[in-house]
Amino acid sequence: MLELITISNISGTWYLNKAIVNPQHIALVVPSNEHNTLMMEGKINLGLDPQVTFSKIKMAAISGFTELIVVGSPYMILEKIGKNTKQLLKG
Repeated sequence: MLELITISNISGTWYLNKAIVNPQHIALVVPSNEHNTLMMEGKINLGLDPQVTFSKIKMAAISGFTELIVVGSPYMILEKIGKNTKQLLKG
């Protein structure tokens, strides 16, 4: 399982949350240009470093939900996925 930090906007207020997802259910990871622009414009006020970036994760239909906006670049997310899917060799 993979722990990610997500953001959400409820009634104009931004929130950070933790989500634990099955990495095998991730179908696509792309930059979230909309959220990155809002962050650069100072419209997402979460106390994060101004250089932080966001990614959009599309989930497979089997997961029960379709999309998450997470803290981190697509490269960082894919790196986390790679670390969590390594298996020990039998020997």
